[in-house]
Amino acid sequence: MKIKATVIICALLLISCLTSCGNKTGDSAGSDRTVLNNDNSSTKEAPESEAVKIKGTTGSWGIYSKILVPDGMSLTTGTKTNARDENAVWVKKTDNGANFFYFILSTKAQSQKDIASTIEINANHNPKEATLKTGTYEWTGVSYKYQGSEVAQMYAVIDDKVINVRMAGFAYDSDFATAILGSIKLR
Repeated sequence: MKIKATVIICALLLISCLTSCGNKTGDSAGSDRTVLNNDNSSTKEAPESEAVKIKGTTGSWGIYSKILVPDGMSLTTGTKTNARDENAVWVKKTDNGANFFYFILSTKAQSQKDIASTIEINANHNPKEATLKTGTYEWTGVSYKYQGSEVAQMYAVIDDKVINVRMAGFAYDSDFATAILGSIKLR
């Protein structure tokens, strides 16, 4: 009975995280140094050498020719409604599906619209604009805490494509986020 309740709570948390991130359909969808631009934004820069080392394997799916899948996490393909969508991929904790990174091909305009919507919907969760530089990529978006869990939505231009990421259970500037976001290579 206790396990069943835990599973239900995890499922509800996952649904609420996706809902509060402004889930859209269609086009939508790592020396750490903090520079405060204003009270609602910050920039984190990953070390030049990408010294953050998270153990794991490299996975691939669709347009993603390389993506780090840390130990204890798994790669799931596609969207919730289309597991064959080659523009979307998930990296999730195997023991807690509410902790994930969800990547989807988007456009800059749609990503900015999604982030603005996320900020508006989650105004009572103190959302902060955030930027993370990982190697040659600069991820831009928003981060906040939802029911005690770190949540973020960001996008980056990678090889002339815009990739939108929604993450839950990880701070946008954590070692996991820095390693995974910095590992992405596209076809």
